[in-house]
Amino acid sequence: MYYDEIHIGKKIQFVFNQSGLTVSQFARMLEVQRTRIYNVFESKTIDTELLCKISEVLHYDFLSEVYLKKRESSNQNPNIININFQITSTNLGDFIKSINKLKKADII
Repeated sequence: MYYDEIHIGKKIQFVFNQSGLTVSQFARMLEVQRTRIYNVFESKTIDTELLCKISEVLHYDFLSEVYLKKRESSNQNPNIININFQITSTNLGDFIKSINKLKKADII
């Protein structure tokens, strides 16, 4: 699967539909308006920080599923660093904190 073929909003909506949450509950947990949830479902791209929050709320590792696959498909570029993570629900919070630190340091 190529990165351009992935529609992150549809993937989030699929996982959300299996969660048993209502849109209102999901929005409250993410601290956003309900309309923002519908916009996310329609979006082909998403902010990494919001994706981390969604991953935590839905207990699903969207980063590995979607964005790390992009790097795997880009092996031809020597400037790309391949990163592989094994993430469980118990260490997802630590993973998100690490990603945020890397973002602040302009590493990713």
